[in-house]
Amino acid sequence: MKNILFSVGFLVLFVSFVSASIIINQQPKELYNLGDVMGLPVKLVAVTDTSSFFQMYLICNGMQTEIYKEYVVLTAGEEKEISSSIPLIKSFIGNPTGVCTVKSIFDSEYVLTNEFKISDKINIKLTPGKTELSPEELLIIEGEAKKENGELVNGFADSSLLIRNVLNNITFSDSVRNGYFHLEFVLPKGTPAGQHAVNVKIYEKDSEGEITNIGFLDYLIVVRQVPTNLETIFENQDIEPGTKLLVKAVLHDQTGEKIDSNATITIKNSENKIIEQVEIGTDKVFEFPILYNEVPAEWSATSTSNGLANEAKFKILSKEAIKSELVNKTLTITNVGNVIYCNKNVLVKIGDSQVKVDVCLDIGESQKYTLSAPNGEYQVNVLTDEGSGLTGMATLTGKTVGVKKASGSFVNFIKFPLVWIFIMAVLGFVVFMIYRKGYKRSFFGKTMARAKKATAVLKGDPLINTRNRAELSMSIKGDKQNASVISLNIKNFDEVLRSAKGGKASGDGGVDGTMKKLSEIAESSNALIYENQENIFFILAPAKTRTFKNEKIALNIADTIRSVLTGHNKLFKPKIEFGISLNSGEIIAKQEAGFFKFMSMGTLMTFAKKISVISGGEIALSEGFKNELGAYARTEKNIKDKIVFYVLREVRREKEENKKFIGEFLKRIEK
Repeated sequence: MKNILFSVGFLVLFVSFVSASIIINQQPKELYNLGDVMGLPVKLVAVTDTSSFFQMYLICNGMQTEIYKEYVVLTAGEEKEISSSIPLIKSFIGNPTGVCTVKSIFDSEYVLTNEFKISDKINIKLTPGKTELSPEELLIIEGEAKKENGELVNGFADSSLLIRNVLNNITFSDSVRNGYFHLEFVLPKGTPAGQHAVNVKIYEKDSEGEITNIGFLDYLIVVRQVPTNLETIFENQDIEPGTKLLVKAVLHDQTGEKIDSNATITIKNSENKIIEQVEIGTDKVFEFPILYNEVPAEWSATSTSNGLANEAKFKILSKEAIKSELVNKTLTITNVGNVIYCNKNVLVKIGDSQVKVDVCLDIGESQKYTLSAPNGEYQVNVLTDEGSGLTGMATLTGKTVGVKKASGSFVNFIKFPLVWIFIMAVLGFVVFMIYRKGYKRSFFGKTMARAKKATAVLKGDPLINTRNRAELSMSIKGDKQNASVISLNIKNFDEVLRSAKGGKASGDGGVDGTMKKLSEIAESSNALIYENQENIFFILAPAKTRTFKNEKIALNIADTIRSVLTGHNKLFKPKIEFGISLNSGEIIAKQEAGFFKFMSMGTLMTFAKKISVISGGEIALSEGFKNELGAYARTEKNIKDKIVFYVLREVRREKEENKKFIGEFLKRIEK
């Protein structure tokens, strides 16, 4: 009975203190972004007659902000629905983010909602696009933007291009609609080559212009090094005959930085005739000797590289010079200058006496003088206006000191007629005997044949006859494509070339037959052949092979070439000393009037040439080519002369498959 009375008493006491209760009809969502409107319906139930302020506070990270306030009067048992809509904007709630709750207070009662998160974050997702561009090319930035609560953004997009070593960044903006943004910008002409950062900012604003939600994203683009300027530079533009012209081609990119590439330097004389043409690396000095007797004139040097050309003039200076030689009592004076040496006095001192000699010589012309003096040995000095001279000792005879022009060869012939008659008689007899014994035809036939072969070698005929001939052009407009290149370096090229031009008919064996096999290998695989002296290049270009993946085919061709050359060296002489390399890179190609013309980009050809020269009967691969093969080949890293390359150790096909591949190749060649 006591317990019942205590409970009733406690209930009466409790009710007397509780005037109303607060019921939250709907808890907040788990996540909101700034700018959202949070609805929070609340019911007030009066236990007794009561009146007070009903207040709501937003509590985030310990900070409390009042968001609702209303004075409410209720009688006992009365209920009141309060539907509050709370805008989550900075001007109303300040700048709270993170984990929050709402505290509702009425009279002396309060209640807390479940915890929820307020975020200002925007997630950005870029659509994949080009990240490697050239100056003056269009940069496109597009993608999707969502707030953290999953809703699509309607706001603004700003982007900045952060160019290295440039203080003022380049910015451009546009709007974001339903989560989609699209920005376009043309890269400046002088954008430096290399990596540059692109910053993307997406944001929303509220009705009062305050930024609510925001997101950032950074990524990198690569700007290509584009050849824009070519210079032809001389160490000295005024060249003295008998010295060397030092010239180089310097290629610059869009900001003036030097580019490593290949260039062709062409030397032309004053009549615009090509005297020399050479392919050389840019910024590498080419030395061209100027003959001592080259006449004074203005010549030109033209550089071409990557579709650019530049011509510069240089002068060959006038040079008056003679050379003196003293043999016994004969003094020979030769014009070693590049102009006529005339109206000049040469002073010849014999002992204490001196004689002035009037010299007038054409370029390269010599004149002999006979010295005389009373019998004895004399010191002879020769002095010229240019300061050059000669000092020597000579034993002279005569009555007086003198310098006279020596008699000509015809006079000498007259002085010894019997000797010359004897020589002519012997030669006539030899010719008569040769003719009589029937050697006329064979002797002259062999002589003419040898001369013909020598002429062919001198003309630079190709070592390999093929239908798939490629021509190198330093200025071409065509299609850019990735190509695989095999470089065959023949180390004893002169010996092999003489053997090929003087060998049997094609196909009978020897060097000529082996070169025909190499031609068949190229033609059966649609490889193009380009020859540059001791280097033979086999080029696999998609325009000819009809496939963009030529690395494995190139490796198989190189393996077959090695087998053919190794077989040749076992059977024939001369043995072919060789090195083989493989490289891959870009070329610009064009089929024109039956010829395949191409221009190598970067160091494609030069690096292939370098490592084939280093290779000694092995197959050497560039690092880029090796990476394209993957696990198809086993290689070994080598460093020689500071050049990194990889030596092929194994083609990871089945052994039977490998034998079958090479066997079928060789069978096609034999057919």
